[in-house]
Amino acid sequence: MSTGLTLEEAKIRYRDYLNAEEAVLLGQEYELATGEKVKKANLEKIQAGLKLWEERCNKLSSNIGGGISVISVALK
Repeated sequence: MSTGLTLEEAKIRYRDYLNAEEAVLLGQEYELATGEKVKKANLEKIQAGLKLWEERCNKLSSNIGGGISVISVALK
């Protein structure tokens, strides 16, 4: 399933959530790129966002190279 998202865009969103986590752990409020303001009460949501964007970055980076998978085949 393609989201139309590039690896660079996913990395930017991941960094945004990483910055949000750091800020709220320091007791600050943070505004995500989406315009949503988060604070310490939103820490669980921020960490879920981090996990989501990390997974998307990993998936997109594994698809670089044309999406071709190489598998081993043993002949008998």
